[in-house]
Amino acid sequence: MKHFNIHDTILGKWVSTPETYDPSLLFRIPRSENRVHYGIDDKELPFVGFDVWNCYEVSLLTDNGLPVSRVLKLVYPANSKYLVESKSLKLYLNSFNMDHFGKTIAKAEERVGINISNDLSLLLETEVYVSLFDSHCEARQPFPAFINADLNRKVSIKKQESLLFTHFTETPGLLKSKLTEKAHSYLFRTDMLRSNCRVTNQPDWGDLFVQMTTHHEIDLSSIMEYLVSFRKENHFHEEVVEMIYKRFHDIFSPSKLMVAAMYTRRGGIDINPIRASQPDLLDETLMSSRLMAAKTLRQ
Repeated sequence: MKHFNIHDTILGKWVSTPETYDPSLLFRIPRSENRVHYGIDDKELPFVGFDVWNCYEVSLLTDNGLPVSRVLKLVYPANSKYLVESKSLKLYLNSFNMDHFGKTIAKAEERVGINISNDLSLLLETEVYVSLFDSHCEARQPFPAFINADLNRKVSIKKQESLLFTHFTETPGLLKSKLTEKAHSYLFRTDMLRSNCRVTNQPDWGDLFVQMTTHHEIDLSSIMEYLVSFRKENHFHEEVVEMIYKRFHDIFSPSKLMVAAMYTRRGGIDINPIRASQPDLLDETLMSSRLMAAKTLRQ
């Protein structure tokens, strides 16, 4: 069997803009490509979760040529065998732009939503939930408990400025903690996360959200050092979140753990993976296909 090779695809290559609806443009990537390196077994995942995509450049035509513009939200589970590659998704969505899908706005929008859900569900071999939002939709704040939980405020400026950041590839050995008899609860967010696209090497910026209960008393400044060590890593957004989750899971042995990231949009798409040890830690606003999530500052 031929091994997966991302360079055999259209990714990173010049392609023309499609003029008609074309699901063949979609491309999938096996999640196992990265999971195998961090001891994540697809058959026994240490988490539940979803990948949430917001696509801001979705447009189509009614039968009389009237443009209809929408924001598309896609949600599919982390236990799917594959993830969709973002450039292929962008090209696929572009293929709707000049095509006609119904006599009325409502009919055209409904047809396109069904097509997208069916095409992606077939591609990824899992159920993909789809919603299309117009400019009048109400956005709800995700992760409300994290609003005043900035990691940069939990570690003093003096301490931050005394640290020597020298590791820029993922270094779990930077994480420091002390095992204790009592449980400690941690909840924080940070905008320090930066990695690079696995295909283009362009930087990806994300706001990270972490909730954890563990008997380890964690040095939060070591969390900062660890997150900075992603700055020269080349991974997809989903892979970064799973790597962080697995490191925290293995090192801190938490009874509860949730790791999520809301990434800055690139190419008209933002990707927001969320992983948790149990379903009740998943943020409803982020993962629900029926709710539009308010954006972070950088989104």
